[in-house]
Amino acid sequence: MDQRAAPEFILEAFADPNSVRDVVRGILHTIFFLRFFSTVHPQTRDVLGLELAYVPEAEIETLVDQRVAALVRQLEAERHQPHTLPDHNRGGGGMGLGLLGGGTPPSNSSTGGGGGGGRGQITIQFLEKRRRKTWYAMRGDDEVCWESWTVKVTVADPRTEGERAKVRRASETTLHNTIMKAVTLANAHKDHIPPITVSDSNPFPYQIHVGGSGSNPSGGQQKEPAVAAGAGAGAGAAAAATGWATRMGIY
Repeated sequence: MDQRAAPEFILEAFADPNSVRDVVRGILHTIFFLRFFSTVHPQTRDVLGLELAYVPEAEIETLVDQRVAALVRQLEAERHQPHTLPDHNRGGGGMGLGLLGGGTPPSNSSTGGGGGGGRGQITIQFLEKRRRKTWYAMRGDDEVCWESWTVKVTVADPRTEGERAKVRRASETTLHNTIMKAVTLANAHKDHIPPITVSDSNPFPYQIHVGGSGSNPSGGQQKEPAVAAGAGAGAGAAAAATGWATRMGIY
C-alpha cells in the first residue's frame, strides 16, 4: 500500500471584514467543485466580481457555512484583541492598515484598543476509506487523507476610503490568482487520486478544519510540498518581513 504523505496545497485569501465570509466560502466551494466526482449540475455565485462555481449539495453547503462562520468568529475575536508587535515589526515595517503593514504601528489608544486585522486558516481534507488490517482479521475501515487544501486567510481593517479602495483591489486580485492557482493545481495533480468505485454518490468523505495562523488543524505536523510554492507559498515569511501592503503592492 502506498504510504506517501498526502499532498497539501496552500492557497491565500485576503479581504476586509465585510467580504471575508464570501471570499473564503467562494474558495472552498471552488475546491469542492474541482474535487467532487459525482454527477452534479454546478451553479455560480458572484464574489468580488468573479463568477465562481459551487456544488449545490446541501451537506457541503451546510458544512462550509458552519466552518466559515467559525473562522469569521475567530478572526473577529483576533481583530478586537490588543496585539503586542514582535520585534521585527517595530520601526519601519509597521502594521498600518490592519495587518497590511506600511507605516508606523498605531497605538492602542488611537485604535480604541483594537488589534486591526486578523489571520487564520481553514483546511479541507479529502479522505479515502481503507480496510483496517491486523495479523488475524479485517477490523473495519480507516479514513485516510489523500489530499488537503489549506486556505490562509488575512483580514485587513482599512480606516479610510482610500485604504478601502486599495484593499478591495488587492482582494479582487488575490481571489482571481487563488482561483486560477486552485484550478491549475487540481488539473496538474491527479495521479494520487484513489480509484473511484461508485458513480451515484460522492466516493470520498471530506472534513473541514478551522485552525489558527501557523497551526495544523488536523493535529499532525503540517508540511507544504514543493508543488505549493509560487504565488501563495512562502507568504508567511514575506508578510512577516515586509507587511501585506508592501508585498501586495498596495503602497
